[in-house]
Amino acid sequence: MKYFRKMIEQYIPVNDDEWSSACSILERIYIKKGTTVHCAGDVFSEIWFIKSGLARSYFIDMNGKEHTWQLYFRGKSKHGLNHFMDDSVSFYEKTGSMLNFEILEDSVFYVTSLEKLDKFLAQDKKWGLLARIWLHNTYYSATYKRVLSLMSETAAQRYERLLDEYPFIFKQVKSYHIASYLGVAPQTLSKLKYESR
Repeated sequence: MKYFRKMIEQYIPVNDDEWSSACSILERIYIKKGTTVHCAGDVFSEIWFIKSGLARSYFIDMNGKEHTWQLYFRGKSKHGLNHFMDDSVSFYEKTGSMLNFEILEDSVFYVTSLEKLDKFLAQDKKWGLLARIWLHNTYYSATYKRVLSLMSETAAQRYERLLDEYPFIFKQVKSYHIASYLGVAPQTLSKLKYESR
């Protein structure tokens, strides 16, 4: 949890008692590779902070094709936006999520319900400030950039953006998941990797 605390203290100061209180709402969970922790159609009511391992969220289109929406892992990245696995839109709108969440290798998470998290954040203004910062960075900003990237950039531009954001991603994630995340065929990704050497 030291890493998680360090992330938080980039935005707000946290003393030991406050940190102990925050940790009390989290449960450490070990999940085996291949486990689907959430299926599309169900309301997603938790938030998962990844300690170790690898996971993804994906949806299936009307033709039965899978599309990776996000990859979750602890690794060097510019913003750390992939450390939290959740679908708060599903929770707050009380609608079935469009996403499936799959564990790609044995993983460890810290998990709490969004209901517990909301109650905790309401206790102190500074936790509310942190929530607003992360809401902007994690949801609005990241989703805005991802959607515009998919709609307006070439495959090569999306590939370069990915490497800029996650410079070591190929050491952690299999190429076919990266291809799905970029919205390209595996063969196209191979070509992009070759051309960028």
